[in-house]
Formats: sequence, structure tokens, C-alpha cells
Amino acid sequence: MKLHHVGYLTKNLQDTRREFALLGFWVEQEAAFDPLRKLDIAFLRNGAYRVELVEPKGEASPLFPLLKKYKNTPYHLCYETDSLGEEIRRMEQGGYRVIQEPLDAPCIQGGTVAFLIHPDMGIVELLGREGRL
Repeated sequence: MKLHHVGYLTKNLQDTRREFALLGFWVEQEAAFDPLRKLDIAFLRNGAYRVELVEPKGEASPLFPLLKKYKNTPYHLCYETDSLGEEIRRMEQGGYRVIQEPLDAPCIQGGTVAFLIHPDMGIVELLGREGRL
């Protein structure tokens, strides 16, 4: 698997984007609304590094409780895989638990993503290969 991005939870996408710009990041993909998860997402780049800014849009977003608890913070790593189903099964055998079954990722050019969690690792997102930016 190849690292695709680091997910960064934020209270205000525009303010956080401005701070990342001061660190040399540029906008790879402008903010877009993800209606499945009720949040805005933007992708920033700095060389080979990609950050996904994630702003929950109110209490209806499943990520609102995380934002309320942790404020602005990195909260997941996303890995790109050639075989989403096989990788999920492999990770489950290693102690990961699926917390979101594969769904469309409208802000990653129609890719498919699943989220897993492990007590020693935290949240990991898997992105089907067809979802490359």
C-alpha cells in the first residue's frame, strides 16, 4: 500500500488552509462538500505530501464528536490499495475493525473508501486504486 494522505480535522477549513500555506502547502483540490458524511474536504500538497482538510458541517456529521473532543488535529492516515476488499480482510486478520464499510468518496474523484480502527494505531482509511487524485 502507498500513503495517499493524512486526514486533518479542522473547525474552519479556510483558516487551517491559510496556516498550511504558510508551511509551503498549495491547494491541490478546492473544498467540496461530501453529502454522505456532511463535511467539506480540501486537498493540499507540499511536494510528495498530501493533507486532506476535513471540516464537519454541524452536529449531523459523523465526525462532529471527534472535532468537539480533539479540536484541530491529524486524525487518520489514508492508504491507497489495488484491492480494497482483500486489504480489508488482511487488516481484519491483524486486529483492525471496520468502522465504515466501503462507500463512494465523492471528493476523491469517485473513489471508494473504507475506514478501520486498531487500538494501537487509531483510524486508517483505505482508498480503492481507482480513486487517485
